Amino acid sequence: MHEMGIASSVIEAVRVEVTRHPGARASKVGLRLGEWAGVDVESLRFCLEVLVKGTELEPLALEIDFRPQGSELDIAYLELED
Repeated sequence: MHEMGIASSVIEAVRVEVTRHPGARASKVGLRLGEWAGVDVESLRFCLEVLVKGTELEPLALEIDFRPQGSELDIAYLELED
C-alpha cells in the first residue's frame, strides 16, 4: 500500500513547513492528485488520519483537487493557524 508512504511524506513536509512558522499549527493540507497517479483517494485519507491521530497535527484536514487524466501528485497548499 503505497498510500501509507505518500501520507507519511505529506506529513513530513507539513512538519518541516510548520517549523518555519513558530507558534503556528497546520490546519489543512491540499493535494493535487491526478487520475493516473495510481493513488486510492479513500486509502490515502485513511492513512493520513491514522498517522496524525494523537500527534500535534491532529486534526489535519485533507483537501484533494482531483485532476482527471492527470498524473501529478503534489502538495498544493498548507493552511496554518496561530
